[in-house]
Formats: sequence, structure tokens, C-alpha cells
Amino acid sequence: MRRAALVVLLAAALVGCGDEEPAADAGPRFETVAQDDALLLHSPAELHRTIRTLKALGVGRVRINATFSQIAPKENGPRNWSNLDRAVRAVVAGGMRPMIDVGFFAPRWAGGPRSPDPEKLAGFAKALAERYPQVRLWTIWNEPNHPVFLQPQWAGGVPVAAHRYRRMYELGYEAIKDVSEDNRVLLGGLTSIGSPGRGPRDGIRPLRFLREMACVDARLRPLERPECADFEPLKADGFAIHPYMHKQPPTKSLPNPDSVGMADLGRLSRLLGALADRGRIEDRLDVYVTEFGYETEPPDARRGVSPARQAVYLQAAVGEALARPDVRMHAQFLLRDLSDDGLYQTGLQLPRGRPKPALFSFPVSFVVRRGIGLGLVRPGRGVRFVCVERDAGADRWVQTGCLETDPDGVVRREGIGKGTWRLRWDQPGKRPLYSLPTRAG
Repeated sequence: MRRAALVVLLAAALVGCGDEEPAADAGPRFETVAQDDALLLHSPAELHRTIRTLKALGVGRVRINATFSQIAPKENGPRNWSNLDRAVRAVVAGGMRPMIDVGFFAPRWAGGPRSPDPEKLAGFAKALAERYPQVRLWTIWNEPNHPVFLQPQWAGGVPVAAHRYRRMYELGYEAIKDVSEDNRVLLGGLTSIGSPGRGPRDGIRPLRFLREMACVDARLRPLERPECADFEPLKADGFAIHPYMHKQPPTKSLPNPDSVGMADLGRLSRLLGALADRGRIEDRLDVYVTEFGYETEPPDARRGVSPARQAVYLQAAVGEALARPDVRMHAQFLLRDLSDDGLYQTGLQLPRGRPKPALFSFPVSFVVRRGIGLGLVRPGRGVRFVCVERDAGADRWVQTGCLETDPDGVVRREGIGKGTWRLRWDQPGKRPLYSLPTRAG
């Protein structure tokens, strides 16, 4: 099918999906979050089109970065709230739930870009929570185990970024909760890999970072470090992770046991459970994948995969998330690629808005794992009626049974044998939507 025809088909198939009333912010058991600050914060002419597209694709929550240095460049100067005000209003008006990163980078008066003063960051967090009562889900900073966002990472052989982040997080958590106990604050926001070095700019692998935050060693014994002298059990409403895989498929484990890719979410869950059992975290925490995506080539020859493979990998990643009962959220980072080839190319669209194949497969996903079909219908709300189909060859698909999703659009079908399968969603009064084919056996 020609690209122009696909655009028309998607528009026709998804029309009307954005007309529902806004959902309560408590959120579903499993939801999809998307982020695209370039479009939502810095492209006013594109804002409402972006909101309509995200809603039509089935995004339930939108993650927005509140950039400390842009909003408060001078300690006693005026605050530049307009971009964030506009974005939060548009998300809510579009029937989606906003979440805010109390984010990078910090102004110089508050410690500097990669070394924020924890108390000043907490003051900024409180101001945000007071200004945006419609926001009920928060994260503190972004990827603190990555040197782009927090430095130094190591000093004297100690992963000091973990201890600095713990202080940033604890003060930010208390500030946001002081505004309203209904606010939920996620710990972590860690990136997936890290590096083997121990220098100021060598990223810390996420599970090492988490253990250090919890002040335990590799055997989960309490650490005798000055940084842990005043340690108290960590409080959180969930744990955020960015399990990027780059060119690797999402079903492949990362080789280092302290890394966390999509296939390694169980590693994170086990460590979180063990830390809760030992009283290092107050409660067992669900996992929130708050950022994820695959860059495409062209233009990114270094880390990109083909556009067709991006679509396949994104669907497979949904299956990894659905397979774990403690995963509450899955993410798509960027709707549209950034125009600078050196930046992120993880979007579902090219820089000028031309669609990639993943744009059309995003609304419905289906994978088969160990004979169990796991599917997700993102658009709409409540129980949806879906059918499982098997490839019978000669361009024919045979329906093998129909069933209902749960209220979050998640479906589980047991007894899937060898072959090639797909999921069909029969939208009331509209064209059916299909997942990409997935092979079992």
C-alpha cells in the first residue's frame, strides 16, 4: 500500500478516538506514556495536532519535563511558566493525564546544570506541585546514573551520584507530598546500561546505582560508608526505568547483570523485592517504564535500526512489559524525530511529520510468548472486543477466536500454537485495526 494511502487509512480508522471525557488521574493498571517536549513545549503551532495524534494512538499519559533552568533562570527573577502551562492544559483538555519530571537542568544559582542543590530543587518541586494540582504523577530528575544529567558519577571509587540523587529525591518527594498526599512520586528514572569505568563521567549501571541508593553491597548487606550514615528506608510510589536496547531486540538480555533492558525487567523486580524484604525500601514497588524507543537509520547509522525493524521491536517490547505483572506503564519516547541528526530519532514520524511504519502498528500490539498471546489495544477506553487470527497462507487470515480485553485494553490468550498470528480490533462503527504479524514456535 502506498504511504499516502496509509496515512488516510490511519486517520479514518482512528477518527473519533479523541472525543472521550478525560479519565480520572488515578490511572489504569497498565497505561502508555509518551513524551515529546519539542512538540509539546516548544512548538505552539503543532501543540493541538500533537495532542490529537497522541490521543488517537491510544496514549493515556503524557510525560513533560519541567526544565528548572528555563523556568527559573534567576533566583529572584520572574518565572517562565507559559510553555509548561500551555502543555499541561492541552494534555488535560485532550483527555490524557499529565506527568511531570522535576527536571534537568538546574540553573547556576541552584548548583549548576549537572549538580543541582537538593534543597533548591525541592523548592522548585514544591512550586510545581502547587501550580499544577491536575498533575498527580511525578519523577525527580532524569537518568541520574548518566553523566549527561548528573556529575560526578564516581569519586574515590564510590558511586557518589547515587547518594546525591537519594538526597535530591528524598527532599523532592517530601516537598511534593506536602502539597498533596494524592501525588504519586516515582523513584529512579534510571537508564539501562552504564559503563565499566569509575570516573566522574562514567555512568553507573542501574542495579548498582539502586543498591548504592539503598546503602547495601552486592550481597545486600548494609554499607559502612559516610554517605550512608543517616540512611532511612526509601519511600516511593513506584520505580521508573528507561530500559533502552539500542540496536538489540527487546527480547535479548543485556550481558552485564547490573544492566536493565526490556528483557531484564525481572532483574529489577527481584532487587526491588529483596530491598523491600530487608527494609531498605518501605514497600514493594511496581515498575514504570517511563521512557523507551528505538532510533531509526536513516539517519542514525550508529544506533539506528531500519524503520520496519523499529515497528517490530516496539511491538515485541510491549510483550515484555505485559509479561510482567508488576509493570504498570510502557513508554514511547518521541512522536516525531528531532531534525538534528545527532539527536534522538526514536519517533514514530520523521522530522517533517512523514510517518514511519511504527505509527500504524502502534495502536494494536500482539506477541506470543511460550504459547500465550499477549495483546494491547491502546486507543479507546474500557473493555474492547478483539479477535486472534492465524496466517493460513496465500494472503489469507483465519479467525481462531474472539474475546474481550480487560478495561486497560490488555488481552491474554492461552493455547497459541506454532504459526504466524495477529490481533484484530473491531472498532465499533470504524475500520478494524491489526497488530503486526507475530511468529510462534
